[in-house]
Amino acid sequence: MGEQKKVLTEAMLRALCLPRGACVPVPEGTALTPLAREYAREHSLTITALPPGQAENGVKPEHMTHLNKSTLVPKTHPRIRLRGKLDSFEALLLQTRLLAREQGKRDAERALGEVYDLAQRVLAAEVNGEPLGPFTILGMDSAALRAASHDPKGFAGLDTHPMPDAGMGGLCLALNSLRTQVRETELAAAEAFVKPEGQVERTDLLEALNRMSSAVYLLFLREIP
Repeated sequence: MGEQKKVLTEAMLRALCLPRGACVPVPEGTALTPLAREYAREHSLTITALPPGQAENGVKPEHMTHLNKSTLVPKTHPRIRLRGKLDSFEALLLQTRLLAREQGKRDAERALGEVYDLAQRVLAAEVNGEPLGPFTILGMDSAALRAASHDPKGFAGLDTHPMPDAGMGGLCLALNSLRTQVRETELAAAEAFVKPEGQVERTDLLEALNRMSSAVYLLFLREIP
């Protein structure tokens, strides 16, 4: 029997979450279904063929990486950019957690560990295409985290949402930096999963990133001297 011919379907193209005008590299000899061709035309996608052996033997161009085990995409793909943002966020998170430990702030250290665990779950769910599932941080679920972040008086006894200030100390400022980093990560997720037509994918991941921002903000409020 001859080698089975590779086929690219409309469903496979949709699953890539590519922006309009993107380039889609496929193994040489890949056939497109009629619906895939129509989808590519409607979204101005360019289908290009990889030289023989590149996809099969693990050899890939330097400007490309794996979206999953079987799909190569340009490193500028929105989901690859999201993974980079998650990586940067986790790196800063670990530094902030170490600072909390060094200052003896055990509650903050423990809560940052919960945020880190959730960030890793978000990355795994995005890569594997699996649902994230429920989560808690600071003993609060998603709804409670959102409500608390809008109520500085009820959570931390503060009359207003405070502006960061150098006098707040190193841990507070580190938490504020971490909050901005998770916000940037959330924006990268929105770019990856909110389509120009208004369709929203992976609302579970978008919600989790939003609540991680809330949790870090609550830790910031709690550490204000």
